[in-house]
Amino acid sequence: MALAVQRSFDDLGTPLSEVTFVVLDVETTGGSPTASSLTEVAAARYRGGEMLGTYQTLVKPDERIPPFITALTGINNLMVADAPTVGAMLPSFLEFLGGAVVVGHNVRFDLSFLNQALVSTGRDRLQNATVDTLALARRLVRDMVPNCKLGTLAASLDLTHRPSHRALNDVLATGDLLHNLLERAGSFGILGLEELLDLPRLVGHPQAAKLRLTTRLPHRPGVYWFTDAAGHVLYVGKATDLHARVRSYFTGDRRPKIGRLLRQLHAIHFRVCPGPLTAAVIEGRLIRAWSPLFNRTGKVRRKDPGTQARPEPTATSLGRSRGWPGRRREWTSDDLGGDPTELLTPMAHEVAHLAQQQRYEEAARLRDEADRLRHLIGRHRRAESLRQAGRVLLMVDGEGVVELDGGLLTATGTMFESGTGGSGGTGGTGGTGGTGGTGGTGGQSSSEGSGDAASPVLAMTHDGHENERIIVAQWLHAHPERIRVLEVESADGISMPADRIPRLTDLCGRSQGEDSLAS
Repeated sequence: MALAVQRSFDDLGTPLSEVTFVVLDVETTGGSPTASSLTEVAAARYRGGEMLGTYQTLVKPDERIPPFITALTGINNLMVADAPTVGAMLPSFLEFLGGAVVVGHNVRFDLSFLNQALVSTGRDRLQNATVDTLALARRLVRDMVPNCKLGTLAASLDLTHRPSHRALNDVLATGDLLHNLLERAGSFGILGLEELLDLPRLVGHPQAAKLRLTTRLPHRPGVYWFTDAAGHVLYVGKATDLHARVRSYFTGDRRPKIGRLLRQLHAIHFRVCPGPLTAAVIEGRLIRAWSPLFNRTGKVRRKDPGTQARPEPTATSLGRSRGWPGRRREWTSDDLGGDPTELLTPMAHEVAHLAQQQRYEEAARLRDEADRLRHLIGRHRRAESLRQAGRVLLMVDGEGVVELDGGLLTATGTMFESGTGGSGGTGGTGGTGGTGGTGGTGGQSSSEGSGDAASPVLAMTHDGHENERIIVAQWLHAHPERIRVLEVESADGISMPADRIPRLTDLCGRSQGEDSLAS
């Protein structure tokens, strides 16, 4: 395999070195933005670690400055007597701020006063992205300092500037703190603005140290898989944005399953795909080849029934039996390809019968099974329409031309993108990711995404035809606005059966029992 190429800035997101930050601080007559006023506003603009300019002005408040505020800040009523009002100050401040990322220490306090001033003068609230150095400090250096007050942090981290409850001094100290924290954030693989904005949540995760495994993931569509220390594949997934999707496991998802997955995680592998349709197909192939543990977790596993045969459940037994919790009938392709009315009519009648007897829970379970059957029939019809269409060329937005043969994605040169981004090791067979290796930083392997498309693991097998055809059909059904048909081999095109799939109410009418169930 070829070595991975360097990711572009598009893959990295917005590099922090290219982000313009405006650090700001305000002094006020009190703690409430509705009952108090601004007395001083200061800001400093930074990019790439360099200060580009500063802004500072006193502001004439609407009320007198209390003595205890003067004792704290040194700003008295005489100093602000000839200062501009908030309405006169705002235009120059907004020009200095522009579209930069706003930074502050407990920035919500500063923004609450600024937004109140904007609203009171008929302007819109600030919409800039924000970074709070207080939240960052609590995540990155909390164990190193007595508290996360700006003065404590400036002294403990030996920052160049020290705060003094005057706006510009506090801004300069906060700017020093920001850059100190950005250096520390690098150990978590924080290279772009989007990652920095997520950092307060990410670093609080119990498995945050493994965030470095995500640094090489591009902002591209593709498939990814997690492996443990022995190289066994734990989980396979797909994403329209590999970087964002994998990092999301460290943010909002607190399910116990995800916690167990991340505890076992040792390496992350990935393949860049031309688009989400290809990614969905490759995900299905990898899951079928490896049967990863965490892709199976949560599914109902049927116990071995032994030598005693059970009767095939009828509509009545599906509705009335309470002895088979979680059991569902497995409908065959012949069943699903038959007359849907013949399948659904007995279930509709049984729902009505159960409702008339006020056995609503049983009726609801059977109704849900009938809805599931209708879904399966529709899915089967869509897959069959693709199979019968033969060779099909589609133009998929964001993916380009996609070729299907009998509903299956053909193994062409477009299966993986070439020359862009990196990708993980392809993994091996028998549930391991061995061929990709676990070298590189943090146990993550890298290789070129375009090569090895004919790998046995990635190739579609004969016994997986129906599964893959369903994946393709479901994706096309869910995203019709992204698809344009260029060519179809069959003279009938991509055609579906003319008869609609009836609903239960179509088959048995609205009886009193059904009305009771609906209520």
